[in-house]
Amino acid sequence: MEQNSNKKFSEKIMIGKTMQTIRKSLGLTQEQVAEKLYLAPRYISDIERDKTKGSIDTLVKLCNLYHVTPTFVLKDYLNTTQLEYDDELIGFTHLTPSEKDIIIKIIEFMNHEKNK
Repeated sequence: MEQNSNKKFSEKIMIGKTMQTIRKSLGLTQEQVAEKLYLAPRYISDIERDKTKGSIDTLVKLCNLYHVTPTFVLKDYLNTTQLEYDDELIGFTHLTPSEKDIIIKIIEFMNHEKNK
């Protein structure tokens, strides 16, 4: 098995930051998410702070609400060439972290304006 695969098997899966970034890009608060999914706001906070992973049911509900796939959320922990291909199609592969941050801020702004 290649070294990269071994690393992914031994890594602790931390999806909190990804979930928080997606939520914020949609202009949603933790309270709004909790209300829509009939969960406690504290539970959403715990997921975003990687205090808990939540159940698969919760992951699916969050992905449906956020309009993303579980594969997108877990992509840093999966070994597949299809993910690399998908990233190429989206165009994020070659962006720097600061460029990605700018795009996220633009999306957050647009969603905020739309929700006014």
